[in-house]
Amino acid sequence: GHLMKFRSLPLAVMAFFALSCQTNQTAEAASKSGDAPAISELYGDYLAASYANEISDKAGRQKYYTESFEQASDDVRIGRRAIVSAIENNDFAAAVKLSERVYKLDKTEAMARGVLGVHAFERGRTKRALKYFAGPSDDFTLSLLMNLVRGWVEVDRGEIEMARKRFTAVDGADYFGAFGQLQLAKLELREGNFAAAEAALDEVEPTGISPIEIVLTRARLLATQGKTEDAIAALEARVADNQAFAIGPVGDYIERLKAGKPLPEIDIKGQAARALTDPAFGFFARAGSQDGAELFLRFAHYIDPTYGKSTVWLASILEEGDKAAQIAAREFYLTVDQDNPYYVSAQLSLANIYFVWEDDDNAIDVLEALNARENTLLTRESLGRARFFRENYAEALPFYDDIVNSMSEEELSENVEPLRFRAIIQERLDMWPQAEADFKRVLEFAPDDVDTLNYLGYTWVDRGENLAEAFDMIRRALQEEPESGAITDSLGWAHYKLGDYELAKDKLEDAVALSPSSATIIDHLGDVYWKLGRKREAGFQWKRALEFEPTEEERAAIMIKLEGGLEALPDAQ
Repeated sequence: GHLMKFRSLPLAVMAFFALSCQTNQTAEAASKSGDAPAISELYGDYLAASYANEISDKAGRQKYYTESFEQASDDVRIGRRAIVSAIENNDFAAAVKLSERVYKLDKTEAMARGVLGVHAFERGRTKRALKYFAGPSDDFTLSLLMNLVRGWVEVDRGEIEMARKRFTAVDGADYFGAFGQLQLAKLELREGNFAAAEAALDEVEPTGISPIEIVLTRARLLATQGKTEDAIAALEARVADNQAFAIGPVGDYIERLKAGKPLPEIDIKGQAARALTDPAFGFFARAGSQDGAELFLRFAHYIDPTYGKSTVWLASILEEGDKAAQIAAREFYLTVDQDNPYYVSAQLSLANIYFVWEDDDNAIDVLEALNARENTLLTRESLGRARFFRENYAEALPFYDDIVNSMSEEELSENVEPLRFRAIIQERLDMWPQAEADFKRVLEFAPDDVDTLNYLGYTWVDRGENLAEAFDMIRRALQEEPESGAITDSLGWAHYKLGDYELAKDKLEDAVALSPSSATIIDHLGDVYWKLGRKREAGFQWKRALEFEPTEEERAAIMIKLEGGLEALPDAQ
């Protein structure tokens, strides 16, 4: 572990030298004044900050960049890095103080302007916020952020025509033009201009951006005009289109409208937070800019910490990091309270973190508590799925029996996953007639369900049943997903079972190339090599398969084959 850290050090040194070129004036001034210790301290702090960045130590990075800025107090670049490190360490108060100092040095610096403008807006000082947001910036990310918030600040100040122009002028790829139209639709709805709001929504909907925000806005528009049934229909269509569970804000809106309750109020800060949240994943994360996504989400969370979507999405980014980042993600999930529409998502994600940490007991406790409170199809399925992935099939089956039996034919046709999972569990428990019947039902509802085509086709081949139909199923699945190692393996295994070993070898080699860490596929390749008389290569593949976490059943079979070859297996004949 220590060696790994030291190997990273040259990267930090390179970063340090890159910045030292940018801080020449500071260094020269210090050396002319004979202040060698100051220079040494500056370089030491900057090197420490760079190294903290390399090892994802956010607290250390903030500390050392801030101390570097203390030493080089007129260096805007170091100041900006200190601001960003404070934001990413969830210390917005420090970011504000650093931004005030940087803004005095350079009133055009975008990061400082963004922080100070958002801070002023959050404190209700809208005139001051506009002062910081005014003027151009060559930083696309910050310019976009400031303009989106600025539009809602102008709405807050009653400067509606200015806000209209602001949202209409949002640019930076087709995505943001459409996204500006979505803000315009929300503005017109707020102003009671229903026809204009509908026209803006009709324009943005075909683009496919922010589909949840679009359907929520449309439902709000319909409900505001007394068209409650139409609003419910629009929301339920969204659920059906995505084979989704009616949770989150969509489920919340459906529940409220059916109960005759008003939809939740969204204040200006809530609108601004929403405007920053959707581009985080809709644009930045998809474009490979995790930093941009995190920045937008942190600003959104600061503006409105009650908006659960930004909290959950921010935590999901942190979850991808090291243990310290995952701990920070857990804390964010815990801040989403029980009345928040995103509470279920936050709790499911929290359970997932515990599973990643192999703290299964805590994970199950979270899911049990969530199910006791909600008792929905989703929470019951989560408990069943948790047991499924722990290979505890006997305990998982009652959950899926309960779920499938509680669903109508229409619900099953819209969401075949519970039925498919039950079929897989039944197959694992040697309940093949029941499993086969469930797989066939899935294909009645969803004839192109790739997972079922592959699973049923593979199992028929393995059992030596319905081979022509099985081949057809596997080929159809492979047409849908030609880069799938698992499906390519199924086709190779089908050829193997028919004795077409050369064809099987070609397909299984392709499958291993597509899924190089699948114990099952590597094991299959060993079997076909043995059949082709390439026994040394077979043994090599079987040994390799042991390195990739085979199931207990696979491991036992591989050990027998390594000892006595393929013929030593009890079912070899």
